[in-house]
Amino acid sequence: MMELKNSPDKRRNLLCTVALAAFCFFTPTPSAAVNAPRTVPAAQQQDNKISGTVKDTGGEPLVGVTVKVLGSGTGVITDADGNFTLNVRQGSTIEFSCIGYKTQRINAGHGSRMDITMQDDNLMLDEVVAIGYGQAKKGDLSAAVSTVANVDKLQERPVSSVSQMLQGQVPGVSVVANGGHPGQEPTITIRGMGSPNGEAPLYVVDGVPGAPFNLSDVTNITVLKDAASAAIYGAYAGSAGVILVTTKQAAAGRPSVEYNGVFGFSASQNLPQSLSWADEMRVRKYSYEEQGGTLPNGWNVLNNDPVYGQTNTDWIDAIFRTASFNRHNIAIAGGTEDFSNRLSLEINNAQGTLENTYKRQVIARLNSMWMINKYIRIREDLSWRDVKTVDANTTSAESGIISSALMMPRNVFPREENGSYMGTVPAAYSQYGDIHGDAINPIRMLMDPYDNNHASTVTSSTFLDILQPVRGLNFTSRFTYKQTNYMQRTYRTRRTEIGHGYQENQLSEASYREPQWDWENTLSYDRIFGKHTLGLMASTTASQYQYRYFDAMARNFKDETPSMFYFINAGEYQNPTDQYYKDRNLSFVARAAYSFADRYFLTASIRRDYASRLPEGKKYGDFPSVTAAWKLTSEPWFPKSSTLSLLKLRASWGRTGNQEIDNIARYTLYVSNYGEAGFGGQSYGTSYDIAGTNGGQQLASGFKRNQLGNDNLKWETTTQTNIGFDFGLLRNALYGSFEWY
Repeated sequence: MMELKNSPDKRRNLLCTVALAAFCFFTPTPSAAVNAPRTVPAAQQQDNKISGTVKDTGGEPLVGVTVKVLGSGTGVITDADGNFTLNVRQGSTIEFSCIGYKTQRINAGHGSRMDITMQDDNLMLDEVVAIGYGQAKKGDLSAAVSTVANVDKLQERPVSSVSQMLQGQVPGVSVVANGGHPGQEPTITIRGMGSPNGEAPLYVVDGVPGAPFNLSDVTNITVLKDAASAAIYGAYAGSAGVILVTTKQAAAGRPSVEYNGVFGFSASQNLPQSLSWADEMRVRKYSYEEQGGTLPNGWNVLNNDPVYGQTNTDWIDAIFRTASFNRHNIAIAGGTEDFSNRLSLEINNAQGTLENTYKRQVIARLNSMWMINKYIRIREDLSWRDVKTVDANTTSAESGIISSALMMPRNVFPREENGSYMGTVPAAYSQYGDIHGDAINPIRMLMDPYDNNHASTVTSSTFLDILQPVRGLNFTSRFTYKQTNYMQRTYRTRRTEIGHGYQENQLSEASYREPQWDWENTLSYDRIFGKHTLGLMASTTASQYQYRYFDAMARNFKDETPSMFYFINAGEYQNPTDQYYKDRNLSFVARAAYSFADRYFLTASIRRDYASRLPEGKKYGDFPSVTAAWKLTSEPWFPKSSTLSLLKLRASWGRTGNQEIDNIARYTLYVSNYGEAGFGGQSYGTSYDIAGTNGGQQLASGFKRNQLGNDNLKWETTTQTNIGFDFGLLRNALYGSFEWY
């Protein structure tokens, strides 16, 4: 330990040392004094007045441009001559913004003049959209093509399919729900019905027709509405049009995990309603009187009953419900420029708005990309889709759920007091059971039968891309294998209540297997030569489809416990049915597209489809198309205007086909049936019963014709002409089109 003695000399030395240290600390060095910033109070800072003019790329002044200083409330709007004056401080950032133009930010310097040229914001017109066998800028399209821009917002809806997402989104596209059960996809009609044989649009997912996909992976939806745009798919397009779906792909980036969850509820709106008991009785009485008769006594007896002489049940309300919905999607992605993967899993659970109906869908998808070198790339898209549904019949006029709810009298209840289902009249008034006809209790139809459908599909698509071995030249070879396995098990108990009874219970099972493959090779060439833009494409596709089907049915089960509904416990059997056929197809496609100076556009395509299902001499069909467009606003003589920023005239003609022809429709078919399997004592046999009774000694069976062949079958075709124009107003802030077809 050191001790400091308090001597006068040492105390004086200590004070000098402290004073010298304080002087050195508070006195700046010469260099510090020179470089030290000078702080000026804000009130003493001088504003700099800046004036200028804002013009577009054509040199025309822009009115209504917002000019503001970022981080402050200072701002002005350009006048009719595009001029502005603004007080800003040096170093501030000035922002120029206007609808239809790209926003610009410029730092304010010492000058007093600032002239700005704003660039057109043509994101909408420069957007690249999918078309058949390629892509194109939206502003260059010459056919009737629509895109759905707000896909991310639509994915938040309580929907389970793209068809539901399209409701109310695309002009000319009608989406109608088929009943309140999720097992039935909505009917999509593009520009009206085009075929008397029924139709459904062709879905092409990332260039693969009919490929499954996760709803949460969708990034873009394009609808080919006219025949000219859809003709590139020929007979596969059908008469209902084509819907192109683009999904998220594997890409370079750090490993990431993404989760999306959607929860919601759905309910049916604007439902029909049947007559109340009082109204139904009044209508029935009037109808009998008009025919010169009187109302049967049963009506008066039930009307005088204190319980059943009034409206007791709202059958429409009883069969419908507010259905819950949830969708979960998790995706894991990552990789480098040479190798990347994306794995996604989606689980979609949707209750039907009809009681006791639901759909559960699981889709797993793996998307990979390998860049072998700068010329060769391999892509793989592997997916598995598993769907389970509990369904209901809503289409039958006799036994459909909704029609039964409308026909069922509203004075009765869903069940009797003992818990059994009630018919058109209570069991206590069974002697009056004929006053309502053959109505069926809709609650029984929803709750009692069992209708379970299970489909599982595996799809693998492998792509080999040769990237520009010659400038503008690309080649893609794709091989897709897809197999669907389906199983349906349905049983129905006896209906013993009054009304449309059914005294036989039954069990039916059906299954099928659909393996198919297609191999597609596409060569494309795209180049720009000065003002000339040229695009060429040629493609071939070979495909094969197989179908094997088997079903069986049995009736008269003594025990209706669900665990006893197996074929071994049946009392009566129907001969099983099986089918097998194979269909092979070959297609050739070519397209040429040309444009000049962003003014004139011309596209022509041709497709030829061969199909083994068609008779000799008629095995192929040709599907041509031609489109043309003239962008007037790109003409040098067209007056430049911020009001009318786009005007393009279009015309197109095309022909599409419809491949929905039965694979065995051209054949004459014969069948043999001994007749012992006929239900209800009926025999439809093709053999002769010597003993004279069903089941006696029979001769060998002959054959009967059950289908007459048609050697004149050919593709059903649809030809369409379309004339329209596209317009953009207020610097393309408002964009629209007009179509005549």
